[in-house]
Amino acid sequence: MTGQDERRTLSLQPSKSISAVGVFVLVFMFVFGVGFTIVVANVLYENDAPLGLAVLFFIFMIGWLGTAAFMLFYNFRNLREAKGVPIALVSEICTGR
Repeated sequence: MTGQDERRTLSLQPSKSISAVGVFVLVFMFVFGVGFTIVVANVLYENDAPLGLAVLFFIFMIGWLGTAAFMLFYNFRNLREAKGVPIALVSEICTGR
């Protein structure tokens, strides 16, 4: 034990088949999110929902759609690249006590 911090990097890459399934599922999630946003926004508007509820709903849906779009972009890019796009995970291990 040297008492120094060690940094190890582990690089993972999803397979092409997992990315293809991910693209399919995420397209559904994105389309569902857009449709759900439109339907619920109409209901909120027709029923004169409180402003706080409408703002909270739209913040949630922006997060939903942004996450789905980001994951869709990553999986699509992983399919198109020859070597794929790795996910870098960094873990720090303190070996000194």
